[in-house]
Amino acid sequence: MPARTVISLTAPQELRDRILEATGEVISKRGPCKVTLSAIAIQAKVDEALITRLFGGLAHVLDDFAMSDRFWPPISELAGGDPQELSKRPLGDQMSVFFKNYLRALRRRPWTLAVMAEEGRQVCLLTHALAYIRERRALEFFEEILGDDPPPDIDLPAVILLMALAVSRTGILSTRLKSIGGVDLESDAGWERIERTIELMLTRALSES
Repeated sequence: MPARTVISLTAPQELRDRILEATGEVISKRGPCKVTLSAIAIQAKVDEALITRLFGGLAHVLDDFAMSDRFWPPISELAGGDPQELSKRPLGDQMSVFFKNYLRALRRRPWTLAVMAEEGRQVCLLTHALAYIRERRALEFFEEILGDDPPPDIDLPAVILLMALAVSRTGILSTRLKSIGGVDLESDAGWERIERTIELMLTRALSES
């Protein structure tokens, strides 16, 4: 068993962060429905009893993880850092920024992609949490960023649905495929191609001109 790292109990937040980080690693390796307290303890190099004392048990660890920015990106990340500035831009730019940052956020969170890959196939705390937090953050983002209603000939909810499915699926497949349709998913150039295409599609499709 790996040697455990001694962390001062005077720094509980540091320890909680370490345990939540370890939780993400375990999810990536084992999937969302096979996470155990012992696996988290080994990954974090702490005792199970300490995790229980800090969180109250596995369910509370997973709940805290699911509600954290580790699991799902906050509005500021999806907006590229400045929600107020983004709210002043044209609709096509807003949607382009959102979906490019959404894709980047998923790529930074392999544990979230692991949960998304199991959604619809397995039911556990994390798959339930995914549905809740994804919808809540999306609503918060669009309420804060979007101003006037889109032009009457643009079905924005349908656009968002299709783009979300496409971006999510691309992220999931990238965890096990090296390329899709000739686009290299192991190189920066490949991802830049995808981001340019997202921008081109959305800025043109949602143009108000």
